[in-house]
Amino acid sequence: MHASPAILCTFLATLSLVAVAAAELADAAPSSSEEYDYPQEESLIASQFTADPYAERDHMEMIRTGELGLAGVRYTPESFKSTEENNDSYGGDVYGLFCDYDAARNRDDPSSFSTVDHILGASDHCSEHTYSFPLRDVMADIGRYDSATSTRLQMKMLPLGGMIFHEGHSGAGLISNSLAAFPSARVVSEHGALGDALGACDVLKNRYGEEECEEGRRLELVRDVIALLGRVPTAGEGQQLKNLYLRLSNDAAAYLPDLRSLYPSSKWIFVYRDAEHALAKATRRRRSPCSKMRRNPSSALTAKKEQYRIDLEALSHLEVCALHLSTLVDAAVREHDESGTGMLVSYDKNLVANGKANVFDVILPYLGLKEEIYADENGIKERVKEILTLKSNNNGRGGSLELWGGEVIEVSEEVGAATRLFMKESMDAMNQFESSA
Repeated sequence: MHASPAILCTFLATLSLVAVAAAELADAAPSSSEEYDYPQEESLIASQFTADPYAERDHMEMIRTGELGLAGVRYTPESFKSTEENNDSYGGDVYGLFCDYDAARNRDDPSSFSTVDHILGASDHCSEHTYSFPLRDVMADIGRYDSATSTRLQMKMLPLGGMIFHEGHSGAGLISNSLAAFPSARVVSEHGALGDALGACDVLKNRYGEEECEEGRRLELVRDVIALLGRVPTAGEGQQLKNLYLRLSNDAAAYLPDLRSLYPSSKWIFVYRDAEHALAKATRRRRSPCSKMRRNPSSALTAKKEQYRIDLEALSHLEVCALHLSTLVDAAVREHDESGTGMLVSYDKNLVANGKANVFDVILPYLGLKEEIYADENGIKERVKEILTLKSNNNGRGGSLELWGGEVIEVSEEVGAATRLFMKESMDAMNQFESSA
């Protein structure tokens, strides 16, 4: 087959143009010894973040001086094993995540910033930039800094004045928000790093099948996390700060004995409510946090299911949650009974009924605020009264705040049945030790 003259002419013309373009490109292209400034394409992900204002700073120095706070921790299945490298400590693969946030933001607006997550979420720096360091190195570094002659008076470690444990949706936020109003109190609510440290061995066992997890190393991590949360500058607001108060996430109540062993002189309270109401509130959403306990049970839940020969996989999500909540009540009742410490606070009897008087006259004085209440400097009583009229959790939204005054909760037949089956025995024990709050 032969090409027509017209097609052949067109092909030769095109070939000629390509040759000319190639020659021009060759003339313009740099030799191998020349540098060529190729246009740089910015990463689509990187373009969505602002420039790090601390990119040129010494980040460890910022941790030393309290400019960066602990935002989270990371560990691996090997972190708590007994190894030569670990010696008596958790592993060098346990990392602390640090960023710039105002831990005292809950003082002025506790309802909008009732948890650390709300505070971190309001920080542009924490949302876009965090710095990761081996936590052992951080603790060694700040230890040297805090003991050095030239810097030992710049930072201080607040003693743990009190711990607030709770069943969930039981009014613990009202108490921690009230504490936040006091100039002497640094209140840290539901910090994820503390929850991750407390549950480390259970998580590694459930998720990775890791049986070797030294409890002493886990507890050392818990102690270091709390030390970092209570480490504050001595200047400015730190001049008035005297005590650290922790409101823990509700599932942390299962680890109450661990925290009591580390801080035997610290006050603690456990806030609970009617069992049916507690379960109904905890399971309003199908994918409720407590239903995750089926796959990631605490050691307390594991022990109870084995004691009663219960298969978690055979239970409904309501029943799993009921069994989980019962372990929280069990831990508080047992510790209160055996040690003679702690205060058991009923949402229904001590907070809803004449709650302001009970908070002022019993709960806050028990937690060490009696003198400040009586001194009433800067109108602290009115400030706390105002806080007690607001819902304890506005989810970091700010703006208009909702009034609190109790609530009506619908209890389904399924919730009632799960409560009677798995929570009755625990609540009967609780009712024998009800606080006088």
